[in-house]
Amino acid sequence: MKLLAVAGLLVLCGTFGFSRAATVGEAASAAGATAGDWVLLSSNRDGKDRVYSVGANGEPLTPLFAPGPPRLVPVAVSRNGRTIAYIAGRDAPDVGPLYVSRADGTGLRRAGYVPTAGLEVFSPNGKFLAFTGKRGIWIVGSDGRGLRRLTSTGEEWFDWSPDSKALVFLRMLTRTFYSDGPYGIVVKPLRGKSRVIVRTGPHDDDHTFEYQPQWSPNGRWISYINHEEKTRLNGLTLVRPNGTQRHRVVIGTDGEEDYQWSADGRWLALLDGAELDYIRPNGAWHKISNDALGSVAWSPDGKKLAFSESKGLVVGRADGRGLRRLHVSAGAELTWLPDARHIGFAGDYRQIWVVGSDGQGLRRLTNEGANSLVGWTRLPPVLPPAPPNPPTERVLDANTVATSTPVEDLSADGPRVAFVPRPTLTDCFHVVAWSPGGALERLGNLPAPCPGQTTTGVKPLVLAGTRAAWVSSGGEGGDCYFDVASATLTDPVPVEVASGQVACGPDTGHLRGDGDLLVFNDETHHLPWLVRLGVGSRRCGGLPCATLRTGAQAAPVDAASGALIAVKRLGTVTVLNDQGTIVRSFPFSPADVSAARLDGGHLVVARSYTLESYDVATGTLERSQPLPAGYQLAEVDGGIAVLRRAQSIIVLRLDNGASLRLAPGQPPMFADLETPGLYYSYATGDGGGRVVFLSRADLLQQLGGSR
Repeated sequence: MKLLAVAGLLVLCGTFGFSRAATVGEAASAAGATAGDWVLLSSNRDGKDRVYSVGANGEPLTPLFAPGPPRLVPVAVSRNGRTIAYIAGRDAPDVGPLYVSRADGTGLRRAGYVPTAGLEVFSPNGKFLAFTGKRGIWIVGSDGRGLRRLTSTGEEWFDWSPDSKALVFLRMLTRTFYSDGPYGIVVKPLRGKSRVIVRTGPHDDDHTFEYQPQWSPNGRWISYINHEEKTRLNGLTLVRPNGTQRHRVVIGTDGEEDYQWSADGRWLALLDGAELDYIRPNGAWHKISNDALGSVAWSPDGKKLAFSESKGLVVGRADGRGLRRLHVSAGAELTWLPDARHIGFAGDYRQIWVVGSDGQGLRRLTNEGANSLVGWTRLPPVLPPAPPNPPTERVLDANTVATSTPVEDLSADGPRVAFVPRPTLTDCFHVVAWSPGGALERLGNLPAPCPGQTTTGVKPLVLAGTRAAWVSSGGEGGDCYFDVASATLTDPVPVEVASGQVACGPDTGHLRGDGDLLVFNDETHHLPWLVRLGVGSRRCGGLPCATLRTGAQAAPVDAASGALIAVKRLGTVTVLNDQGTIVRSFPFSPADVSAARLDGGHLVVARSYTLESYDVATGTLERSQPLPAGYQLAEVDGGIAVLRRAQSIIVLRLDNGASLRLAPGQPPMFADLETPGLYYSYATGDGGGRVVFLSRADLLQQLGGSR
């Protein structure tokens, strides 16, 4: 990139083209808000998209409007933080009628029907709202009155003059059979005739928003990205509002740059891909980051710039010095409070956070739903606070948990169990860990809706010690794919471990674990890999890992217990140690093994009609029991096997054949047996579910004896 010097002081201001919708945050730059002000946001926390206010100092989340139609999606906030514009209806914000209201939720008024809507921006003085609609740019008073069309063609981008008396935009002047263009940079007064101040050459892209014409806050300059190829003006270009003194400040040939000037006009932030540079009007520049994520915001006083990187939020001086990484995840929505000492942003789990520019005072303002930052206001909402959503799971007693939906999978290890409930209207995928007699611990996402999703797609879920891991699989267009993720009780934010495309089948993604042994099959390679997670010198996504074995005897893994791993293939079950070395192979004829489980030094297999137990050290068949018709082998622990089918569970002692049948409810049912006892789940008739713990002492008593 080459930068050209510009004579004179250029006081320019704008917003990045990729985040022009950040006009909803313009309230933060002029309202003079402090940490005690109200944060405006949109959220679907209760399954419906609604607009809320929440106090930055902890005042409760409060809706702006009572439940019911119309559905309102906020699209712009006036710079004084007092007026909000919305697109309403089922298809908002893409299509629908336009509404305006005061920022406290009063004075809601329909401003007219807009068949198609795009960019919406309040005038600097807050008296007007301009927006792109059907066949041009429209304008309406901030009180919802006086709707009229300002232009008659399909402009996609515009900006206000600082005095709120005119707009600037790009218009296609002619269209030929071979190309679009030429284009014109047009200044249109609210009253009076428009004038073309720049005529560009033809271009093969008719998306006029890519030119990003912007008006400097002092009214002296209009800036735009010139797409003319092979001309001396290609790149970021400036021109006077009367069309004179046109010159280029940044050379660029692909039109992919996005730019934003500080409020004092001393610095320009230029984002090209992931590279972020600070640039002075005289052409001096400093490279700041090669890892910027497309979220950049100047402080209102122009002295600091905040931006997001993959490692967290970064704040620095305008000259690029004194950069400080706050180590908090910030998404595309990033807004300074006008005191220049606090930053609001959308972070992990799409929640709204606020933090001081010094990295102190981090506070999460929301804890439910998918949230979008709208802006700031000093107007407290008039309605009462929003009631909390009912919990998705709750402890009924020391041995029972009630779930709002049936459980989709369950895995236990020692004193705790992990389970995955089906999504609800207000709560999407998450893993719950529970120790009988204790509280519920949530792994994964905070409560948030996932519209239309009726299943998590998780199979299997494995709990190994305090770490849970799961495989999510699905298919699209005849292709099947999987994702492996993991979280712990001490670090419940899931990390991706592996993902890829695999052959379609019922057993996509083999994952097994016990204690500190957690293994899975990475089948994205020509030959499958048996990978151990949590240890090793290489990385599998966010976790250390080690490849124990590759090739035919590496997959599919069917069991893990202690320091042993069982791999089940057609006609053979191979037992490996935790280093991937073969301990013993067991051939079976006929090749009818449906499941293999490990119980200490014993291998238990389910065949067509029998359960068979073998000593791993010697290979000796120890005992054989009939396998009840229609049941699958779920788990074996301490000489007791757990069998399940759709509507019942059988617990079977392998030494004497004593059995206990449990039919507590409706399918689906899952069960796992550990040293403390039996963990199982079932669905209830009201659409919910139960997770139940039965101690080993009670289990043995019901089996008719003790061990």
